[in-house]
Amino acid sequence: MKKIIMILLAILVAFGVSACNDITTQKEIGSITNDNKASVDTEETTDDTNYDKVSAYMKEECRKAFSPYYELLDFQISDYQEEVVNGNVEAIFSYKLIHKNYDRDPDTVGYIKEAKESGNKNYQQLYDEYLQPKEMNFHLKAIIGENDLITLYSNISPKGIEWEETKMTDFIIK
Repeated sequence: MKKIIMILLAILVAFGVSACNDITTQKEIGSITNDNKASVDTEETTDDTNYDKVSAYMKEECRKAFSPYYELLDFQISDYQEEVVNGNVEAIFSYKLIHKNYDRDPDTVGYIKEAKESGNKNYQQLYDEYLQPKEMNFHLKAIIGENDLITLYSNISPKGIEWEETKMTDFIIK
């Protein structure tokens, strides 16, 4: 019983010391001069700016590649990680594009019309799913180089990571 009490007291002391260190750190951060604080803010803004550049680039590339075929509903970046390598910003992220077919009567679409005429048992499912939103998911790397030129890479390895330069039009089945 005494051992348990001693262990609990040790944990409480360790917790208290770490809490005091956090308060000290917060006070030290608060006493940083304005010049240093400005550089920290600028650094954060740069990260946000890079994220915004990648986001805008991806939207535009997706619009150019997929809007002839689909109505584009949403563009989502997740798991965004960024680092500077050889003076270039490398951002690795997951990208989700939510899209749907353009509004039109599904019975006028070739493969659905054919399924209906042939009595295909999947006709109703094809008809129902035609106007439903769908997802495209990508694992990508964007490198922001000189003059903010962005080069896009996709992970082509089913196991692990192998980056290959790509364009969003590469994902259109021809």
